[in-house]
Amino acid sequence: MKFRTKFLILLLLVTLLPLGLSFVLQRASMLHFGNKLTNDTRTLLNNDAETLLHSLVDDYGLILKRDKAIALLALQNQAEAVAWRLSAPPLEDPQPIFFSADYASGQTQPKDLISTPKHQRLSEEGELVPIPVSYSQQVIFLAGEKQAHEVSGELNRMSSMPEVYKALHEIQPNLFLWQYTALESGIHSSYPGKGGYPADYDPRQRQWYKNAAEKGDQTQEIVTDLTTGTLILTLAKPIYTADNKFAGVTALDIDYRQFFSDWKIPEQWKRDAESMVLVYHAEEPDPGKRLQILLRNHNEEHSLNWRMPVQHEYLDVSEPQLQPLLQDWIDGNSAVRKITVQGKEALWAYGPRNQNEPFPLVIVPYQHIIAQAVNAEQYANQQIAQSLTISAALTIVVIVIAILLAISRSRKVTLPIMQLATAANQLSAGNFDATVNIHTGDELEELGNTFNGMGDRLKERDQMIQSLTLAKEIQQQLLPNSAPACPNFDLAGRSLYCDGTGGDYFDFIELNISSQKHLGLAVGDVSGHGIGPALVMATTRAALHSLVNRYKTQLVALTNELNNQLCRDTAEAYFMTLFYGVLDPAKRSLRWISAGHAPMFLYRAEGAMEELNSSGIPLGIIENAPYEIAASIEFMPGDVLLVGTDGIWETRNMEEEMFGTERVRELLIRHAEAGAEAIADEFIATLNSFRGERSRDDDITLMVIKAI
Repeated sequence: MKFRTKFLILLLLVTLLPLGLSFVLQRASMLHFGNKLTNDTRTLLNNDAETLLHSLVDDYGLILKRDKAIALLALQNQAEAVAWRLSAPPLEDPQPIFFSADYASGQTQPKDLISTPKHQRLSEEGELVPIPVSYSQQVIFLAGEKQAHEVSGELNRMSSMPEVYKALHEIQPNLFLWQYTALESGIHSSYPGKGGYPADYDPRQRQWYKNAAEKGDQTQEIVTDLTTGTLILTLAKPIYTADNKFAGVTALDIDYRQFFSDWKIPEQWKRDAESMVLVYHAEEPDPGKRLQILLRNHNEEHSLNWRMPVQHEYLDVSEPQLQPLLQDWIDGNSAVRKITVQGKEALWAYGPRNQNEPFPLVIVPYQHIIAQAVNAEQYANQQIAQSLTISAALTIVVIVIAILLAISRSRKVTLPIMQLATAANQLSAGNFDATVNIHTGDELEELGNTFNGMGDRLKERDQMIQSLTLAKEIQQQLLPNSAPACPNFDLAGRSLYCDGTGGDYFDFIELNISSQKHLGLAVGDVSGHGIGPALVMATTRAALHSLVNRYKTQLVALTNELNNQLCRDTAEAYFMTLFYGVLDPAKRSLRWISAGHAPMFLYRAEGAMEELNSSGIPLGIIENAPYEIAASIEFMPGDVLLVGTDGIWETRNMEEEMFGTERVRELLIRHAEAGAEAIADEFIATLNSFRGERSRDDDITLMVIKAI
């Protein structure tokens, strides 16, 4: 067998086996990656959706309370204004009166008629046409064939109502559709003014009027609007004269769609998501009528007959899957649940229920929640198919090239390549001394020379990585694994580096002073971060540990000695701020000194917050610098001292905004009741959330000392 044939077979084997294995592994890896990406995306989207929906329904509940409070306040003021006018003497200079017929005449209608998007009716051709309205005038309609002269006194008194209607309307312009008053005498006053009343219209026969008159208190009804033909929510309240005689009913209409205008459902969900306002009637004997759908977002009919009573709609929760929701509503709980009803998955999110008060429900089809994950899966499958196709094509190309190389290059090529392959395997196995000896006078020789230089560079890089890893491990071992137990105190410490190593430092040092157990507390920050500051930090720690037992409570002498050692032993480019104190658990006191380390935050249990400042310059700048011990801190149960590095309040978010000391104070006050570990964890979590996707710019270290 010729060498070329052998070389071809060998080259094909050497080429095809790795390529085939690589192809199989690549396919398996990409399929695994695609599945993992899809599952992770589904989980993330589901969690994000649940969090968002929790927030939405909580906000919706507040919006419902707000809108109801505004509407009831406006209704109360409207009723009081009407009652006062009916009991007051006639006006000497009454306002102009515009009857329904006046709005149909170009000569008698108000001059400020305008069209608005929310005042529309369905024409005979089936198109929405605007209803001209006046925001400066009301409209008067006389029911039951009443004549103006028969009720002239009440018309005189009601002539000034537009100013009341307008003032209340401007409180929440988008919420109120109509405001009106119907009197027992047959007078119907409505704002904003408009025409179009049927001749047989009598508000006294409307359900809202009858219910308010019968109940003697405010009521709410879902009715069909006379003018727009849409469903509206009517709030009505009876009116009584000064001698407690029933005079009529005042009411206001709310276009129910306005309830949903502030519900910020994401656009990708909005089309198929259902939003409802429910009322749970616990006293209703019929279980099927206990959950009344008060309002629903998907209902925009404009052709409903106002003469027909509105049929109440109820939510059917007879399905077994919905029983946990029903129990939540009975108990007044808020939750987000994934429910499958009739084969369709959806997230059901609802706010807390308070007795007979309305509460929100949002139903989002689950397919919209995971739509991005499905798209990601399809995209990943497309990319996998494309990649496998490219890999197959490359395999064919490599085979062709291998055949051509076997024919054209033969032994001259194979030996250097085999030599390079052998050395490369040795290099990949960790033998950085592996070299090749190629003297072909062409590119292969240049490749061999380049390969020979790779070993030393890779060896240096590997040694550097090992050194950095070892430095990180050593530095982490220099910091306490946990806070020691201390009578009358709860302690915690945290340190996070922005690089593998850093210059921040904290420590708990046990001391024996006059046969009493004391605790040395240290928090420091070396300028910069990386290897240099890490070495300075290690040097300072070693020096501090060697000095604390010599000086014990002589904090000034200890700080002077530590400063002089750093000035002698470190480069001028580095200096260090340091807080050091001696904690006396029995006396609940802390004697401390600060070398340029400030501020420290002291929260008092009675609610006061103090900022403690530094008493000297940082260590390592000048020898024999003056230092003074600060005033001792006397702790009471519940007091909390937070000592941290500037990486906390100088943390920046994606908008370059600093976290700031004010947020530090607020966060400490808000969580001062928690334990030291919980306070430390809350600070770290809050800083991570504030920073967002931005990487750390500086090391973060904090120590929490809480008196208990």
